[in-house]
Amino acid sequence: MKKLSLFLMSAALLAGCNKSVVKPTSPALNSTGNVKSSLTGPGTNYYVNASTGSDSNTGLSTSVPLKTIQAALNKTTAGAAATINVLPGTYYERITFPNSGASSASPITVVNDGGTVIIDGSTTNTGSNANMITVASKSYISINGITVQNNIMAYANGIAVTGSGTNVDISNCTVDNVGWTTSLTAVPSSSNNAHAIFVEGTGATGALAYNNVYVGYNTIYDCATGYSEAMTMAGNVKNFLIEHNVVHDIPNIGIDMSGHYSYTGAPDSVNYARGGNVNYNTVYNCVSQVATSGGIYVDGGSYINIQGNTSYANGAGITVGCENNGYTATEINVRDNFIYNNVTAGIIYGSNQASSKVTYSTLSGNTFYDNFSQGGYGGEVEYQNTDHLNVFDNIIQSRSNVVVIALSGYTSTNLTMDYDDYYTLSASSGTITFDFGTAGGWYSFANFQAQTVIPNAETHGLYNIPGFVTASLPTPNLHLTSTSACVNRGLPGYVAATGELDIDGQARVQNSRVDIGADETSY
Repeated sequence: MKKLSLFLMSAALLAGCNKSVVKPTSPALNSTGNVKSSLTGPGTNYYVNASTGSDSNTGLSTSVPLKTIQAALNKTTAGAAATINVLPGTYYERITFPNSGASSASPITVVNDGGTVIIDGSTTNTGSNANMITVASKSYISINGITVQNNIMAYANGIAVTGSGTNVDISNCTVDNVGWTTSLTAVPSSSNNAHAIFVEGTGATGALAYNNVYVGYNTIYDCATGYSEAMTMAGNVKNFLIEHNVVHDIPNIGIDMSGHYSYTGAPDSVNYARGGNVNYNTVYNCVSQVATSGGIYVDGGSYINIQGNTSYANGAGITVGCENNGYTATEINVRDNFIYNNVTAGIIYGSNQASSKVTYSTLSGNTFYDNFSQGGYGGEVEYQNTDHLNVFDNIIQSRSNVVVIALSGYTSTNLTMDYDDYYTLSASSGTITFDFGTAGGWYSFANFQAQTVIPNAETHGLYNIPGFVTASLPTPNLHLTSTSACVNRGLPGYVAATGELDIDGQARVQNSRVDIGADETSY
């Protein structure tokens, strides 16, 4: 294998994906990200009231409201701003945006007008439309503060954005009980699929991607998604930001960015989610009965940062791979995350297909703690097919003595590992397992540092108890104490990537040297 110096390691990180997506302007939100209680948005304002409205009204004031949200949407004009103010209530309908807005500052917005607005599918699930909210090849759309629930049918979707377009904003929404069945314990077959939020780019060129998609501050729970995921970016989708969402109690994957699936119809050259940031989400209790389900999963996507998330009690904390053979996922940067108490590994990095790899990626500044809760033999960090993966500045504390496994039948070429801090059940650096299968196994920290299969591995690595504020499961506090051995012990000269912050959204480097793990201290 080719030796990669620390200088080149830093250069590779800085050359990685630093793309960012600016949240579309939304008249429905105040500066704290909450829905306003009273508003007048851009363009024509329409008002909807399920109790007192009539679709024969103009809808231009609260005294003459429309009865259905769809009637208000049907009054919008293509290329013109409009705000649909939905008064509190339950709306038994499925809605489709017939028009695009004017610009990111002048969208067509559906927003709750100061209370709980529920779009309920329990009485409308017998037709062919499986979506509660449909955005099909429309641009400059905002959906804010809406609860979507009770959509139980084959291929059910809560909010579906498909085709091509730009500037779609889904904020402050709740999606629950959307699925192929109501039962979260039913064992699905591959034909059982559903999503809470589904974004699918089907365009034939990069210019026809779904571009600038924002999904933030939403809550998704209790959705039986079958073989699909709670939140999905699939196909020709680029420049997306998924942030501050809470996804929990899903019997499969929580958040997924996928590529190279033929069902999208997009050509290979653009058929993958790319140029995205997945930041500061909390994902838990996403466990499949039929496969290992990551809380957050990149499956064939590229140029994606996964930063500042908290992932626990999932099938696996985070998974990065490419399930379609013959393709490559590249520049996936997993950094500054808390990952703990997951059923299997904290992270599984690499493709499980013989002719696919994850390439030119980084795993840095994360805190892995007491994963593999199911017991048995397994690592905090597990590798499949990777090339040029740089691993550094991570805390890796195992509930057993196994820390890293290169899974059998896969290869990790041009792998670098350094400046990580390890700790194991034995509390002894002489009892620790790095299992690289046929390439070798090393059962003390000193032996791993001395081996030559992975040149210079952990030359500057540590074996120390990390020094967390509290390490008690199920709710540990994985921030560092002032006496932690990980403070100011990370990669010297490390410069944070553009937009990179620690787990708390604070500066990633303080006191001139980065800390090991996801928490950057001022000590």
